[in-house]
Amino acid sequence: MKKTVLLLLASLLVLVGVITINTINFSKDLEPRLVDKVQVQLDERAAIQRFAKSLTFPSISYTDPALFPTGDFVALRQYLSESFPRVFAQLETEDVSEFSYLMKWPGSNPQLKPILLLSHMDVVPVIPGTENEWTHPPFGGVVASGAVWGRGAIDDKAGVLGILEATETLLAQGFAPSRTVYLAFGHDEEVGGQQGAKKIADLLQTRGVTLEFVLDEGGLITDGVVDGIDAPVAVIGPGEKGILSLRLIAAGPGGHSSQPLEYTAAGLVARAVYRLEENPFPIDLSYLSQFIHNLGSELPLLQRVVFANTWLFEPFAHRMFSGNSVALASARTTTAPTMLKASIKENVLPIQAEAVVNFRILPGDSVQGVIDRVKTIIDDDSIEIERYGFWSEPSEMASTESFGYEQLSLSIAQVIPNKDIVIVPRLVIGATDARHFSQISENSYRFMGITVGKEELKGFHGTNERVPEDSYINAVKIYLQLIRNAAG
Repeated sequence: MKKTVLLLLASLLVLVGVITINTINFSKDLEPRLVDKVQVQLDERAAIQRFAKSLTFPSISYTDPALFPTGDFVALRQYLSESFPRVFAQLETEDVSEFSYLMKWPGSNPQLKPILLLSHMDVVPVIPGTENEWTHPPFGGVVASGAVWGRGAIDDKAGVLGILEATETLLAQGFAPSRTVYLAFGHDEEVGGQQGAKKIADLLQTRGVTLEFVLDEGGLITDGVVDGIDAPVAVIGPGEKGILSLRLIAAGPGGHSSQPLEYTAAGLVARAVYRLEENPFPIDLSYLSQFIHNLGSELPLLQRVVFANTWLFEPFAHRMFSGNSVALASARTTTAPTMLKASIKENVLPIQAEAVVNFRILPGDSVQGVIDRVKTIIDDDSIEIERYGFWSEPSEMASTESFGYEQLSLSIAQVIPNKDIVIVPRLVIGATDARHFSQISENSYRFMGITVGKEELKGFHGTNERVPEDSYINAVKIYLQLIRNAAG
């Protein structure tokens, strides 16, 4: 008996020792980056006004091409060319699919691979009927309460205007790059980017261009968003999840609602959606673990212990994040029913009912894998399943030890005043135009240097979208400093 107790105690001590060592090795030391802060000269008030004015153009992407607002995109293009005359006069500018454009700023050293800065001009619609819920009109371009308000402020005109503002400023200062710099602006990212960014990428590929790195939107600087970290956290996306929407369709005989069959078309679709939500994709903690590892030793001890020892605590980690949609979005392929359609009247049985379910696919899964799993879970031959809208596989993960990641991290650290800023990679859960450039660039990153808190994040594709003024100015400065560092 005594031997058994001693053996148990020894085993327990070994286990505690292993957990402790793993936790110590897992946690990075978040020493502030020892870089000198740089002063970037910029006409800040004029830059804010130019940004705000760009939000008055309702450059909306619609799934239906017939709704494309040609006049608004033409007017936006005219405004940009007038606002940034040096850019449009001195850079080689090429229209792609009429409403997107590619700009080339030739470098003096052709041996250096070019870089590409990318953003999109289109925005999502404002949900009809919610216009009165906005503090300022969604397309008013209002500057008030220390912020710039309007649809597209975060997604993604801060990127478009920020890149152009930085380039215009450098041209005025006489900066001449040694590395060629491409600027690319798409007009249809919100509906897949097939005519904009993809055509631009295809064009560069036919010309034999290979890029040192691509920088698109997708990551941000968050303030007060990451629990346990008081300093701002700059989140750089080295990769992104795939995207797929499936339409589930059921047919029925129709007729009067007073004489329903055992299962109506609406009921069959509802049952299929219920089965999908009741059987979510399995959790994979690898990407979330990498993010927490990079956040370092300032995080709560419990999280560090759990993620340093997932071999032991994985079930506990699952429970820890149960109900946390933000964390789970980085840990599984997500299932989101978004559109439902059935009868035209409350007392008429539908002849056809349908639902659209959107999936964001974790690296390691695939589009076909999602389709196969959906069919297995629904397990109903009366449900027709078809793809809806655009789709893409999960991207490859770019290196966090590359020239591009290093120069971007350096630029952020040089510009942001807070010396304690934390810079970490994290998988992007949405789709971006960067995925179209995988054939011509091994390393694509997703980051835009605006700083947002929890309230600003609510405006992303939502109501009261806005960007703090000083946040936008810092984003411009990061773009400017990145061009200096990477192409100077």
